[in-house]
Amino acid sequence: MGDAGRMAALALAVWGAAVTPALAQDSERNRYYVQQMIELAASHDEQGVIAMQRMLEQEPRPTATDPAAAAAALQRGQAAFRQEDLNAALSAFQQASRSDPGNPDAVNYQGLIYRKLGRLTDSERALQLALALDPDRAVAWFQLAQVYGLEKDDRRALGSLANTYRYAQNPMRAEEILRNIAENETADALRNAAVAALRLYRLPVEPAIVPPLPSNPGIVPMDAPSEPARAPRPAPTP
Repeated sequence: MGDAGRMAALALAVWGAAVTPALAQDSERNRYYVQQMIELAASHDEQGVIAMQRMLEQEPRPTATDPAAAAAALQRGQAAFRQEDLNAALSAFQQASRSDPGNPDAVNYQGLIYRKLGRLTDSERALQLALALDPDRAVAWFQLAQVYGLEKDDRRALGSLANTYRYAQNPMRAEEILRNIAENETADALRNAAVAALRLYRLPVEPAIVPPLPSNPGIVPMDAPSEPARAPRPAPTP
């Protein structure tokens, strides 16, 4: 484990000794683990990330009170989401979480909807809870990176994108998405985080193409070849 990982483990031990047993079981502790996974990923401390993930996986999972009701609410929410009825979808996903608090899909969808509604703090909390339930969910890491990009939090955006690539089932597709963000994203924090994530994993980073200036900007050689236009890359699908 790297220095950052050892510091996180020490901080966690001190923090754990200070909380009550009831608090140790609630969602705040799990969100702490997720936050540490973000920081450790930004430092490229793979062993630290794994250690935090193992701690999450050892936490007791909430028990469903009504699995059938949760499944039905989840289906209603997905149908409403496809119809772009965000309020109805959010209500259904919240009902699914009440019936099955251990369902990561329900809180993952809530995080996505909160972001679309501009409720970034609620979105961050929901996505962190989804990751506490399913820490290798790459899509939730990607959505969390988008939240941090909107909040202009470069460090956490980097850590979340690094974990997006780390947990991606299709690393080539994840690399393509990172490069697309690095080349085309207008939000500085998210674009810079994508560039940093590519470099973190030693993946190629295409530098911005800036045509060289002639010795006299007012004089252009008649035989200068024209530069063909680059076709834009398709936008990634969240």
